[in-house]
Parts: sequence; C-alpha cells; structure tokens
Amino acid sequence: MLSTSIPKLGDIDNLQHIIQSRWTELHDHQPEQGVFRYRLTIERERVTDDGRCGFLLQLNRKRTTERRKPDIMASVVPAFDPTRFNFNKVNSREVLLEVRCGGSLVSILINNSPLTSYHSLIVPDRDRNLPQVLTQESLDVAVNLLLRLEDRNYRIGYNSPGALASVNHLHFHLMHLTHKLYVEDAPVTALAHHLFRLDNHPARAYCFLLQPNTPPTHFAQRIYRLITILLSGNIAHNLLLTWNGSRDTLRALIYPRLRPCENKQVSPFNVAFCELSGFVPLGDESDYERLDELQLATYFREAQGIDENLHHQLDQTVLDGLGEDEG
Repeated sequence: MLSTSIPKLGDIDNLQHIIQSRWTELHDHQPEQGVFRYRLTIERERVTDDGRCGFLLQLNRKRTTERRKPDIMASVVPAFDPTRFNFNKVNSREVLLEVRCGGSLVSILINNSPLTSYHSLIVPDRDRNLPQVLTQESLDVAVNLLLRLEDRNYRIGYNSPGALASVNHLHFHLMHLTHKLYVEDAPVTALAHHLFRLDNHPARAYCFLLQPNTPPTHFAQRIYRLITILLSGNIAHNLLLTWNGSRDTLRALIYPRLRPCENKQVSPFNVAFCELSGFVPLGDESDYERLDELQLATYFREAQGIDENLHHQLDQTVLDGLGEDEG
C-alpha cells in the first residue's frame, strides 16, 4: 500500500517549482548543506561548427574529479546487490520530494554530481531494490513526469548496464538544458507504423513520437516493447526522452549498443545517453579544445559498435518482435 499522505503526481500543480527551488536551496548553500559533491561550474562552453549537428561541449572538470566512483556491471540484467551503493543509502536531505504515480512511489533526488542545473534522479519504488533494468511501470513514470513539467527544456535520460550506467538501482536522469539538440528535429525514417529510425546523425537510434493531445499510454508501451526485444538479445541501450524543436511532440530515442561497455571512460569522455544525443560534458580542457564533430562521431560509432550488417539484422529482429506483439 502507498501512503495516502504522499501526493499523486497529477495533483501537484507546482511540481517544477518544487524541484527547482529545493534543488537550488541545497546547491546554493553548498558546502554548508554538504549534499552536493561540488558546486556546478561550467568553465567553458562551445558548439561544434564543422558539421550539421552542432554538438554542445561543456568543460566541467569537477564532474571528473569529484564524482562517486561508478560501479562495474558485467551483465545487461544484473542482480541488485544491497551491499553496493544504492539510493536507499543517500542522505535524506538529497530527497527533493516523493510522489505517487500509478502504482509506484517515486523518489526525486538531487544528482549530487550535477551536469546541469536541476540535474536530478527519478527513482521509482526505491525501497523495492530494483536493478537498473527498465520496466513498464518505470517508463510510465518517466513519461508522465516529463509531461507535467511546464518548461520543455527538461529532458529525461537512462543508461542501461553495459551502456554506462553508474549505479545498479533503477533510476532516470532529469536534466535541464536550454540548448536545442540536433536529434530533436533530425529527420527520421519510418520502419513500421509507429517505429522510426533517426537519420543523418552519427549515432544510431530508434525513435517513437508522442504527438500533441495524444494519451501517453501506448507511447510508453511501445518503448517498453522495444526494450524487451533488446534485452532478449542481451543488447545494452541508452534512452532519451526529449521535446522536438517546436516543443509540441515528445521524442523517445533508444540507442542500441552492439558493443557493450562495462567500464566508464573507455574514450576520452563517457558516451552515454546525453553524449549520443549531442550534449558532451568534458573533464579535460585539452579534450574540450580539440574535439570536433568528426572525432565525436567516430567515438559514438565505436561506442555503439556500429556495423551496418549487424544493425540491419537488429532492425529485422526489432520489426519481427514488434510485429508479433501487434499481431
């Protein structure tokens, strides 16, 4: 039973204000509050200008030097290990609020090693000790929470084990970014009735669209069906939920990883959901200065293990699986 004292997501009119004001209060009183590992400081910022994608690069050295050491996960579906760090072990002051969404109790925590302002973690059913594997219920939470935020510069992302997940406890990242990402309006090709493929971008992604005034239920269900197909093939993946450029259509971008990565920092920078989507935080100034779109594209392809034959086979597997589901 969920406590009736915890409000329902749909009943909170000022959800965005609560998140932002509480996050800011904790962050701006650092180190007095002692919950953030560092004060967010973007030292330098630039947009690549040698290609069509306009990737955003930010220099944030403290993210590299001050963050908690990530866990190593060798499986795409690892068992939860209560002896390892998990979100039941955080300082209670890191909890911004808790809400009920459907049958889930959702904790919204600060990310104490932030990449952006208001960088938070969405943790569904924290006390159930769920591993970092997407469920239908958790996707329902993520989609509905994003829809409740008035500012459409918010994005929600997810990294699976084998795709740069840091903590094996089910969670999403909530991030605020005013920069328009190329993937938000990049052309897509229809592969099936509701399934699209991202085009003209160095990262490979499947795409689903939630059109204006459309209930989100089927949107979340389609994402989950694709995730189950990837998991059945032991394929790691990243997910981004973001608005298109006109901010009226929600895009779900799912990046398959045909080359899983157990450890962080296999390239000069992490290649997770935000990097594949065109937001590249960097901890080294020389990397910040030298990386261009062509080099970033090479790292993206290496991280995903892009092989046209393998991706063609995956496309067919996905289409067969989704076809069976609809049939």
